[in-house]
Amino acid sequence: MIATVCRGFRGCLGLLVLVFILMPCGGGQARAADAAIADPAAASAIVGDWLVESRDAVIRIERVGDEYQGHILWQLHDTYGPEDGPALNGKIVTDRHNPDPALQSQPLTGLRLLKGLHYDPVSNKWIDGRVYNAENGRTYHCLVRLLHPNRLELRGFIGISLFGGDTVWSRVTMRTPVHGGLPYVMDAP
Repeated sequence: MIATVCRGFRGCLGLLVLVFILMPCGGGQARAADAAIADPAAASAIVGDWLVESRDAVIRIERVGDEYQGHILWQLHDTYGPEDGPALNGKIVTDRHNPDPALQSQPLTGLRLLKGLHYDPVSNKWIDGRVYNAENGRTYHCLVRLLHPNRLELRGFIGISLFGGDTVWSRVTMRTPVHGGLPYVMDAP
C-alpha cells in the first residue's frame, strides 16, 4: 500500500518530508492552546489603557469574546482646528479618510482601531490582528508584544511582518483631569 501511495522513492520521500513538517506544527498548536488555558493572566496582560507614541491619543485594549480589540478612548484634539480649514474648524474629528463613504462621518473617539488579536504563549505575542490607520484609511496586519508590563510594541505590516513598522505605547491610568490637565497619568516605567 505504501508503494502505491508513494509511487517510488521520490514520492515516498516527499510524503515523509510533508509528514515531518506537519507533525511539529500540529503539536505546537496543541501546546500553545494548552499554555493559553493554563495562564490566562499572561494572555490578558495587554488589557488596559495605552498612550500612543505621539502622545495624542489613548487606546483602550479589551478582551472581546476570544480576541483582543482596541478603540480610541481619548484624543488630544477631538475637534478640528483652524489649520484644517474653515469648513472643519471646531467640528468633531471624524474618520474622513475611511474608504467607505458611509463611515467617513463617524467620530474618531470610540473608533475601533485594533481587532482580531490572539495571544500566542509560545512566542509571548498577540498575533493575527488588524490595525486601522485613520490617517490614511488603510487596515494592516499587526502583532503586539510587551516590552515591559507598562510598555508595548505594536508592529503593523503588509503581508509579512518584515515589511512594516513599529510603534511603542505606554500604559496609563485614566482620571478626571485637573483644570487644563491631561485625563491620564503615566504608570510606573
